[in-house]
Amino acid sequence: MADDLDLFGNPYHSAGRGQGRPEHVPTEENIINVMVLLASGMKNGEVAKIVGLSTPTLRKHYFHLLKQRDVMAARLKGRLRTAQIQQGLGGNAAALSGALKMLDAVTAEKVNRDMQSKAANKPVAKGYVSKKEQRLDNARAISGGGRYAVPAGPRLIANNGQPVASGDET
Repeated sequence: MADDLDLFGNPYHSAGRGQGRPEHVPTEENIINVMVLLASGMKNGEVAKIVGLSTPTLRKHYFHLLKQRDVMAARLKGRLRTAQIQQGLGGNAAALSGALKMLDAVTAEKVNRDMQSKAANKPVAKGYVSKKEQRLDNARAISGGGRYAVPAGPRLIANNGQPVASGDET
């Protein structure tokens, strides 16, 4: 029998099938839709609803795309940038202007990432310092016996019942 199409445009094979819904066959259009939706940051459930599948079916047939979710955005941006530059070189002035602005933005992003990585590479003075240690360090840092300085120990008057000589008598 000839292949028929279901309501979504997917091939439907009626010969030799029992009861139930036919198995999903990924089409090029669905693959592109899933790639674009993943690149835009959508979750699996949202992508499945938009494409018209259940989440397990999406995972089964598009797993190779789902595990590369972080790469999809970069791929899509690269393809769009390439197409925009090709249109600009073909004579489209608006596309050429947009491509130049995009390249400037990419350069600015790269400089920003470089600055952040340099700032992140600065050595950290200490690891974890508890609140108590912070307070003690702050108290020790105060010089001249200020209001928050660590007080001197008590002056001993007697030692085992014997009077203690004061520091003046030597």
